[in-house]
Amino acid sequence: MKKAITSITAIVGILMVALPTVVIAQPTCTLDPVFVASPQYGIWPDSATNFSSGQVGMAYAQNITIKIPLDTVQPPVKICFTRFELLVPPSYPNYNLPPGLILTGNPSSLKFPGNANSCAIISGTPTTPGTYTLHFQVDVYGTTILSSQSCPTPVNPNTGSKISTQNIDYYVINISPASGIAQTSFVQNFQLFPQPASHQLFISFQHSISETLQLNLTDITGKTISAQKLNAVAGNNTITIDVSNIESGIYFYTITNHTEKMTGKVIINK
Repeated sequence: MKKAITSITAIVGILMVALPTVVIAQPTCTLDPVFVASPQYGIWPDSATNFSSGQVGMAYAQNITIKIPLDTVQPPVKICFTRFELLVPPSYPNYNLPPGLILTGNPSSLKFPGNANSCAIISGTPTTPGTYTLHFQVDVYGTTILSSQSCPTPVNPNTGSKISTQNIDYYVINISPASGIAQTSFVQNFQLFPQPASHQLFISFQHSISETLQLNLTDITGKTISAQKLNAVAGNNTITIDVSNIESGIYFYTITNHTEKMTGKVIINK
């Protein structure tokens, strides 16, 4: 039974982190529709895929989808999961996230109910380069019944007793030093998410004037994959980019106005 609980917990342990939804507001997470529709439980991205890398001074966002099952069976006992609680380990403040990043989730309490789909996100702007191994404490709550019985639904996340506590330490975020590419501040509070993206890419920023910006997306060979105009307004802007027809890989975006430009990396993973 301990092995079964550990397996489920490890999957959820990744509940960490990633990106915004509306201009300058606290970033909110979204569910990955492909993972939600799949028969799998646990967390996406998994430990093999791991989290995307970031760069000092560039907005970072890592979206996470968590699917917790209703139960697990170890005859003659069945464990009915009521919630998984994500906590900060005493020895690792802020989960050992890179400076400048924070973790938020839905629900905001980071108490993820059983038999449900939830999400979390890591977001912010990294300030210090390095390789950061993240650390999470996950407390599993539930009730036990005979394996021949059925767990009650809907699940009440306020019930159950603690079954186990697990420490998750196999997720890594690499932050590289600031790029040598000239960056400007003709837009403020720039955020691009999710990273990696699969179907849609969202850009949010503030701008001082209304003007047309040019967005180009190129691959690692310098070939232009996508080019489009962005009609920026004075104030808050949120723009949706369709990347559903772009193959998985590493790309670079460039946003320019008449005299200035900003450049960064985009990861697309189908």
